[in-house]
Amino acid sequence: MKLIDVHIHLFPEDIVDDYITDYSSHSHLEAACRPTIDSLFAEYQGIDVKRFVILQEWESTKQYPSKNLKFAAESDLFYDRCYFYYFNKWLGRLQQQHAELICFGGVHPGDPDCRDEFDTMVKEYGLKGMKLVPCMQHFFLNDKRLFPVYERAQACRLPILVHTGGDPLPGREIFGHPRDIDEVASNFPDLVIILAHMGIPFFEETKAVLKKHRNVYTDIAFTVAFDDVLAFSIRHGIDAAFLTRDFWKSTLTSLINDFGSERILYGSDFPFIKPKTALEEFIRLGLPDNVVEMILLLNAQNVLNIS
Repeated sequence: MKLIDVHIHLFPEDIVDDYITDYSSHSHLEAACRPTIDSLFAEYQGIDVKRFVILQEWESTKQYPSKNLKFAAESDLFYDRCYFYYFNKWLGRLQQQHAELICFGGVHPGDPDCRDEFDTMVKEYGLKGMKLVPCMQHFFLNDKRLFPVYERAQACRLPILVHTGGDPLPGREIFGHPRDIDEVASNFPDLVIILAHMGIPFFEETKAVLKKHRNVYTDIAFTVAFDDVLAFSIRHGIDAAFLTRDFWKSTLTSLINDFGSERILYGSDFPFIKPKTALEEFIRLGLPDNVVEMILLLNAQNVLNIS
């Protein structure tokens, strides 16, 4: 079985353990694996992964002095001072060292030099896409400060992957609503946009955007792992009495049919979900073989322009 995992988080080795501890302390989202390249390869041992897509992401309640990080912006929204960093240069080195990696960098609209940072991550570091995490970084996806960046990404034919849907901290999901992508996709019709996590729980809005814009896709990261979805719901005080494995299986199957299997990409959400768990849960949905191949491999090959 061949696959491309489009949703993976890794962090620089010198700060990885401290960062994931800090993030878990305020998000209540525990890592199932250590988010390093060695751990990723070990977890995927025995599976034919054609490409691993590594995503830039950062939110911290503490500052980090690290040669691998570049300060981008900060915010005191929600009464927590948060710090945002780039590690685009580190991702560029990682991508050079491992041919099977495709690394997506990131920018922050609060950084007055974000357009220059985008140009640097593409031209100097050779990164192949961009990841935005609005709920963590406190901006809306249709923030006009990002439009020049979107224009550059469209011109470079670089896909972008954006977090959509719920967030570990209640209230922040207002920043990652799929409806905000409607304006972006309309203004940049040739920009490939991947909505992470199927927009959970905003499934109807995700479906509407997918149906309206042929340049918009979604990934299934985190959503397929039933036990983790259930634990996440309980941990955040969400009424999960209705949430059974059979209910979630039928829900995901219906959503895949509604969204259209040609618009969906496979992602594990490593390190928060064990890769083999995510894959087993996806196969357990019992989708037709041709649909499984499209989601696991063919759609990502097309979106990422992999021969």
